[in-house]
Amino acid sequence: MSDIPAHAGAIGEDGETQVVVSRTVAWSQVITLSLTEITSWGILYYTFSLFLGPMEHELHWNQASLTGAYSLALLVSGLMAVPIGRWLDRARTPRALMAAGSLLGVVALMVWATVTSLPVFYALWVALGIAMAATLYEPAFTTVAAWFPRRERALTVLTTLGGFASVIYLPVAALLVEHLGWRAALLALAVILLVGAALPHAIMLRPYLAVPRIANKAEHAPVRSPWRAWRFWQLVAGFSLAQLAISALVVYLIPYLGKQGLSAPQAATASGLIGVAAFGGRIIATWRGSPKTRAAITAVLFLALALGIVILTLAHGTVGLAAFIILFGVGFGVFSPARAGLVADRFDTAIFGRVNGQLALTITLARAAGPTLVGVLLLHGTAYTTIFCLLAALVAVGAALLWLPATRRQPGDSSAALAG
Repeated sequence: MSDIPAHAGAIGEDGETQVVVSRTVAWSQVITLSLTEITSWGILYYTFSLFLGPMEHELHWNQASLTGAYSLALLVSGLMAVPIGRWLDRARTPRALMAAGSLLGVVALMVWATVTSLPVFYALWVALGIAMAATLYEPAFTTVAAWFPRRERALTVLTTLGGFASVIYLPVAALLVEHLGWRAALLALAVILLVGAALPHAIMLRPYLAVPRIANKAEHAPVRSPWRAWRFWQLVAGFSLAQLAISALVVYLIPYLGKQGLSAPQAATASGLIGVAAFGGRIIATWRGSPKTRAAITAVLFLALALGIVILTLAHGTVGLAAFIILFGVGFGVFSPARAGLVADRFDTAIFGRVNGQLALTITLARAAGPTLVGVLLLHGTAYTTIFCLLAALVAVGAALLWLPATRRQPGDSSAALAG
């Protein structure tokens, strides 16, 4: 597997120094994005659940109202994914987008630290949704796809380091909330986001050159719209249903474990250990996956994720929790690298940003629906066991659809290339 970036051909492969410089620059982008993704995911996405209890206690807002704002942010993030993907395909640089998104996140966190009004809380989460769309994996994946024609190794670095987000920031944020209070903790996280994401995005990210159209190895015909292709709908079903369950567990795992007798730091640590287990899924997805096997491997690990959820509800205690962390973790870990890999396998690299953005829209809608669905069911008195088993069943259905052959023809599969 070559790690020479796509720019080598454009710069001139007959100049060894030029190729080395191009490779160095490309890998500097991957490392920068890997480190900023840790901070962006850790602060903007994972730590929300730690503020549910303190905010509910101080402001007397119920969990459904609080998670509704979070779900709104995820919805906004999904809606923004499509125009952001198209913009990146044309602008060929993530610097302005990701730096501005990080700064918007910093401002929103500072407003959150002073919030006393529910409408203001919802408004700041709209801003955080835009910040998520501009800073999380969607623009990072598009950037990696632009720098590297063969991106497995680069994606491994990006998603493996990104997997430390929950491992690092859940325990850190829990300690900040415990010792400083939730408002001061948010101000501290805003400073970390400024230093750990906004500044590197503004200083380190560079424009990338136009990449020649590279046909994918799967030999799929180009399509006018991915929505007309069976292979795209498989990705929608498999990843959206898995994301619905993942997002619900991200928000409600800590409250659930609290009801099982764990303290907030213990529950946060257990949740963070999922990020450690996720490394196994990322390694399997990257080093054992290929265009021919990637979908099947992903489906198997999604089934492991579903089994882990069932075990969480049925087998209480340390052993059951450990089994859940391992099984859920490997399924969670395969999600991001497999998603990027399958899009590249099934669609032309030159329109990666657009296709990835449209898939991200469906995934983010599911990410927003997960916490809302669980919140509504809890308000109606549905038990956690029933809810989690329902989520596991949905993941299993998506995994089965993803495992089916991707060669089914749909009207439009032989059409002209994706309109842009």
